[in-house]
Amino acid sequence: MNRLACLAVVLTLPACASIVEGSTQSLSVATTPRSGAECRLVNDAGTWYVGRTPGSVSVKRSASAIKVACSLDKQTGTAVAESRTKGLAWGNVLAGGIIGGAVDMSTGAAYDYPPEIVVPLKAE
Repeated sequence: MNRLACLAVVLTLPACASIVEGSTQSLSVATTPRSGAECRLVNDAGTWYVGRTPGSVSVKRSASAIKVACSLDKQTGTAVAESRTKGLAWGNVLAGGIIGGAVDMSTGAAYDYPPEIVVPLKAE
């Protein structure tokens, strides 16, 4: 009976990175040399918008890079922010095994983007 109870508890525990930071992340977007641009952020989990830079938006974490496209008057710019696996996710694989790691990776909680993305604007 005790073994069955322990197994049930272990199998129902959520993944560690999911608990600590969740599957979304706030990103700040700025543009140079001018602010006030409208930006679109895209990864394989969705599309988000920043109305005017500098600004912030909450995005769904993913293993894929996030692409940012901004425009202001006759200036445009793009940037790509690579996703990286968080150290917390590796700790979860060690402590929680394959199930914990799989949950973090499938929800995006195992990944992180740089907190700020700067997009250089250039004349079209």
